[in-house]
Amino acid sequence: MADPNPAPAGNLLGTIERFTFRNPDTGWAVVRFADETSGQTLTVVGPLAQLKEGQRLQITGKVVQHPRFGPQLQAEEFTAIAPSTLDGIEAYLASGLVKGIGPATAKRIVAAFGADTLHVIEHDPDRLRTVRGLGERKVEDLCAAVNAQKDLQNVMVFLRTYGLGPGLAARIVRRYGANASALVQANPYRLADDVIGIGFRIADRLAGEMGIAPEAPERLDAALEFQLGQAAKDGHCFLPEAELVARTAELLACGAPGLAARLPELAKSGRIVRQLPPGPALLHDDPQPIVYPRTLHAAEDGVARALHELLTAARTPLPIKPAPAVAWFEQVSGMVLPEGQQDALARALREPVSVVTGGPGVGKTTIVRALAQILAQKQLRLLLAAPTGRAAKRLEESTGHAAATLHRLLEFTPNTGKFARNREQPLEGDLLVVDELSMLDVQLAYALFRAVPKTMSLVLVGDPNQLPSVGPGNVLADILASGRVATTALTRIFRQQQGSDIVRVAHGILQGEVPQSGSEGSDFYFVEARDSAHARNLIRELVTQRIPRRFGLDPLRDVQVLCPMYRSEVGADALNRDLQDLLNPGQIEVERGGKIYRVGDKVLQTKNDYEREVYNGDTGRITHLDSGAAKLFVRFPEREVEYRFEDLGELVPAYAITVHRSQGSEYPAVVLPLVTDHFLMLKRALLYTAITRGKKLVVVVGSRKALELATRNADDGRRYSGLCERLRDLVRGDGVHPERVLPPEGPRDRIYGE
Repeated sequence: MADPNPAPAGNLLGTIERFTFRNPDTGWAVVRFADETSGQTLTVVGPLAQLKEGQRLQITGKVVQHPRFGPQLQAEEFTAIAPSTLDGIEAYLASGLVKGIGPATAKRIVAAFGADTLHVIEHDPDRLRTVRGLGERKVEDLCAAVNAQKDLQNVMVFLRTYGLGPGLAARIVRRYGANASALVQANPYRLADDVIGIGFRIADRLAGEMGIAPEAPERLDAALEFQLGQAAKDGHCFLPEAELVARTAELLACGAPGLAARLPELAKSGRIVRQLPPGPALLHDDPQPIVYPRTLHAAEDGVARALHELLTAARTPLPIKPAPAVAWFEQVSGMVLPEGQQDALARALREPVSVVTGGPGVGKTTIVRALAQILAQKQLRLLLAAPTGRAAKRLEESTGHAAATLHRLLEFTPNTGKFARNREQPLEGDLLVVDELSMLDVQLAYALFRAVPKTMSLVLVGDPNQLPSVGPGNVLADILASGRVATTALTRIFRQQQGSDIVRVAHGILQGEVPQSGSEGSDFYFVEARDSAHARNLIRELVTQRIPRRFGLDPLRDVQVLCPMYRSEVGADALNRDLQDLLNPGQIEVERGGKIYRVGDKVLQTKNDYEREVYNGDTGRITHLDSGAAKLFVRFPEREVEYRFEDLGELVPAYAITVHRSQGSEYPAVVLPLVTDHFLMLKRALLYTAITRGKKLVVVVGSRKALELATRNADDGRRYSGLCERLRDLVRGDGVHPERVLPPEGPRDRIYGE
């Protein structure tokens, strides 16, 4: 008789019965494991995602007590062992190892070869062709799959010898497969680019253990490229050469000369672009080289050239006379447009490219709505787009005209990672309006501008005072600074006439005026807190009780907490946990990646998913959860979407989100924590962006000092970007061109051409 309790020892021999969760990206999985010693089934967690149901394993680990799910074995090491029983072999072959081999075919294979089945697959595969239903292709696939599983175990052992934990080793195996050992040995630094969770430091440690010398060229090159990648994450398109070398020298604790000597070689190989700064030489006393990642140089240069072509190409203007069109719109709408709006509308109808800028309540949406009506009257085709799904939805709701995300407009293909719309297959239409241009990074801008034909007018709309794009570049600010594009800056505030303190406060912040709490009946309030803990308690009370009771707003549907950062006492992570427990307790739930997902939760999609047709920034509610099938369902405004548990990394709780994630959205009510713990993020652009997300109510909770610091800190950090000067270079006609790429040898002679 089997022992009724699973063996407490952390050493098991048995078979994977089923997966209750697996994340292929990280390699982490939760399995139900049949222990041969005790005869019991228990839960094992660890880097097992590459394995299959029915696989037999020897597992070493430690037993831990999970607060929700009870005892579990955390696998630290495991070895795959061939199934020892006929049932085990049959289950292994039917586990999905090969598409098209299910339980019936697996049964026939085992019936034919019995206990020798795996030996036949590995050493005498020709015999498999005698089994009914096994064609040439299935035989090849089955042999490859069984051998690959065996190879993967060898790779895992190899990686563990260099000190990589099972989780990281599993990710490497996931990325490279059975060739992982050879690829890692050839260049361990590739891991920093290719494998999630393995940054430069881990790859560098691994390289050192493999015997790569501290001054080896491959180490220096990898570190230089790593620092350029880090700079791109901070929004920079390039770094000055001296700064790049200094940053990398600090990272490696090595001398700068050796690093500087590697840059010409990296440029020669095409991995980076090294050039003199764009702009006339007379602006630089001693122009020093700057260094781009290759892709960002191509994008920035491509944006400048594409925009230049749109501005200078011979074209037939829209068959619309601006002045009569403006007058017609005023007549049919019953509106009298002020001079600024008239100018913006006329430029949009007349110019090949124009920009409309302004803050909240100045009438940017009125311009777009007017364009929609005018083009419809003339039976011309208008395209509306924005960088995110939320921004596109807002644009559509405010204009009554269909709008799309830029990825959908440009027909992004996930399988290839490319856009179907490009220079060879451009967009089709008469006028394109792109809203929320401040969110546009240089790479997406390149994809957009190169897909706009010379026959199409382009109108760019944005607020230059908002936070810049999350991705690299400073597209809106650079276009404005270049002076190349006809621009209308709208400044007259219309909503202020309706008594909006939100609009008043937002525009005051731009002038350095510290916001003051509104009086009774206001739509803007500042609630002072003694410290961060007090602010946290106030936010919980405001969201769950005071705002719903006083303003009649639903705390889940209408109130959005926006945070400067994820961490801290009043960061998005802590407030999400608080509000989830207060607003949605006691529901069916599942925990994944340190986050809890409950039926009824408000969640946010974190990346574009074109198969499900949900996009970065879309919010929805979890409607039901099926633990047995390991999936849950989320109701978005347009449709209900199914998520497997292993895909939950795409979703985050959305009771509280960061200000950056709120760009392009509006909410009935916004609650903003602002404390000195957020010191690094206390900047005017962040405060302004957060406040302008609120439509009916904004409540800032925190310290007066933090509010003053944020308002007066107009320095939002310089971004290294050359787009402005590239746009200017293209029209100077003085022989100065943006492609002044330095030759690999290093002299500063300018060369020209592509």
